Amino acid sequence: MTHERPDGSLVEVDVKIPPNARRMVLLDNGLGMAHEYWDWVCEALPADMGYVRFNRPGYGLSTPSKQYGLDRHFELVQELRETYVGDLPLVLAGHSLGGYLIAAYASLHPDAVKGVTAVVMIDATEVVSLRYSRRTEVDRWSRRSMVMEQVYSGTGLSVFRPALNVNKQYRPEINRSYLAFLAQPSTWATAGREYRDAMTYPELAELDCPLTVITAENNVGDNAIHHGVQARLPLISARSRHHFVDGSDHESLLSVPEHAREVAELIAGEPPSERTDPEQSRPGKGRQAEESAAEREKELT
Repeated sequence: MTHERPDGSLVEVDVKIPPNARRMVLLDNGLGMAHEYWDWVCEALPADMGYVRFNRPGYGLSTPSKQYGLDRHFELVQELRETYVGDLPLVLAGHSLGGYLIAAYASLHPDAVKGVTAVVMIDATEVVSLRYSRRTEVDRWSRRSMVMEQVYSGTGLSVFRPALNVNKQYRPEINRSYLAFLAQPSTWATAGREYRDAMTYPELAELDCPLTVITAENNVGDNAIHHGVQARLPLISARSRHHFVDGSDHESLLSVPEHAREVAELIAGEPPSERTDPEQSRPGKGRQAEESAAEREKELT
């Protein structure tokens, strides 16, 4: 379905509010990802929890916008909350770039945490590390990849070699929908714009509500660095925990049913009441990962 905004633009949304709903979760997608990516997570939510998932402007059926940035995104999230969530308690959850965006909304938008019971960042982008990567080979590879995906989608080649959901682990109808999403050149044009914008986003400093950070065990690149970067995210809240999903990678956290169920349990579960030591989540690796990440940041600088 589509949600019409005050300016007449449309936002593609998928909303479920059970008759016995006692709480809701608002789900924010990663870079270049469609709201269908949350399908397994949504299916695993408890019966009393509804959800709102959506495509940001320029993705799917959502009207492209000439104005991007955090303020515009905050306005959209607030609008969706007021329209579909009402006074129900709300969990804010996001994957990858969506993890940063939803936490930024909760920490920077006025009165955003009112009615919010928890924030869940799922293998979220850490913008300081992203800026450190600028003009490195990682950055050049990322930019080239998005340009090439735009070319592949424009020529129809992406149908034969999709960039994401390669193993097609969703239900058939979701796989078809997601393949069509990846085959749209606008998907990759929007992803490139968001990637460039993210380089300018501010570091998250403080979050006045419970926070759960979920990290994939495996990462493309150096796992120790990735784990160390992720270990900094829980520090923005005095009530936080850091959870690793064994055997998962960045994409499979949502696309593999087993991992998605674990994510759903953390979204719907009791939020942390104090900050737990991240090293307890990954025994013996936390401090080593943080040191490796710090060394890598110096190299990138």
